[in-house]
Amino acid sequence: MIALRVLATAAVATAALACSRAAPPPLPPPTAEPDRFPHPAHAQLACTPCHDGAAALAGVAQMPGQDDHAACDGAACHQAAFTQPPGPLCRVCHQAVDVVAVGASPLRVYPAVDGLRSLPSKFSHAVHLDNANIESAVGFNVGCTDCHEVDAAGQPATAGHRACVRCHADEVGLVDAPAMSTCAACHLTGVAARTPRRLIVRDVRFDHGLHGADARGTPIACSTCHQDSRAAATDGRLPKPPLAACVACHDDPDRVPITKRMRVCETCHASISLTFGALAPRSHLPATERPIDHTLAFRRDHGREAADGKRCSRCHTQMSGSTDNACDECHQTMRPGDHNLVWRETDHGQEAIADRDRCATCHVADACSACHQQRPRSHGPAMSFAGADHGDVARQNPAACITCHDVAADCLPCHGAVP
Repeated sequence: MIALRVLATAAVATAALACSRAAPPPLPPPTAEPDRFPHPAHAQLACTPCHDGAAALAGVAQMPGQDDHAACDGAACHQAAFTQPPGPLCRVCHQAVDVVAVGASPLRVYPAVDGLRSLPSKFSHAVHLDNANIESAVGFNVGCTDCHEVDAAGQPATAGHRACVRCHADEVGLVDAPAMSTCAACHLTGVAARTPRRLIVRDVRFDHGLHGADARGTPIACSTCHQDSRAAATDGRLPKPPLAACVACHDDPDRVPITKRMRVCETCHASISLTFGALAPRSHLPATERPIDHTLAFRRDHGREAADGKRCSRCHTQMSGSTDNACDECHQTMRPGDHNLVWRETDHGQEAIADRDRCATCHVADACSACHQQRPRSHGPAMSFAGADHGDVARQNPAACITCHDVAADCLPCHGAVP
């Protein structure tokens, strides 16, 4: 009976271990149409019956339903549904439907706020910011604000048909470039991830309207932050602005007020209220600036802080960040602050006598004897130092002499002789 229980327990443990090690099931594929309108179900139709062709050529992507549902019931596709009481078809676009009161049928948010977008467009910043090619094609260069129109608050809008039509209208006839009437040339089938806000996350806040010019009134170009925009890939996304671009401006007192420096956390963070007393991350500081607590005394008194290897490794890239042997990792590549040019000749002897354990942190046991077997540079030429010069040095610090010399063997043969 006991044996059966043991076998059953082992079987259960084995099964549990197998389950725990099993690979997680694959994530389901993204929904075919995350927005409220099922585009694949209408793939056999052209774009213009729903999106008015004249409006598209004028730079406006007209949505179905803006002309009294003409796109939906005018072609007799859903005409029957419009002659019946409100049903599922109405809820595709409306939050609620009131057939009596005017304006009482609010629309749902479009497009839906999620991580995917349907019929994504393909766009290359690299192509459109190539001044030579664009100027030869349309006669002028394209800047950021030509497509991203800035509103009254200074916020750049997402580029849409209104920006594209100025160059891609059918009558322009660009060579090797899509025309506005050729929807499939820009819009891909299926879904794609929306452009993520990779910088503005969690409690970080940023206002484009406040970055149009610095404190001197000098305009701030888009490329100041979006430094790699001219080489952006064809999916239309710009690389994340490097934090160094923020530091370069916000730590320049001529460009940004001192109250908006990088050390003032609440400048960018909504939930952090630490100002000049805060220890900003290394990425938030100029390359030439040390953390606030790195004073002259810190190089000698940093032992407690250095126990946090992860903090040190943020700046001292030669360290692994591990708490094990954190001292050795650093001190094998960086000398202590007092190990200056005169340290070996004058100061290290007294320090070694006072605190030998400190020396043993880096130096092995025979480091002293291996070094002192060589003739010290303070001993000068052998004949003159032994003849007259060594007296002054010996009177100042006799203990230094006996570090290497034996009194009976080296001193008494000369100094113990009767004149």
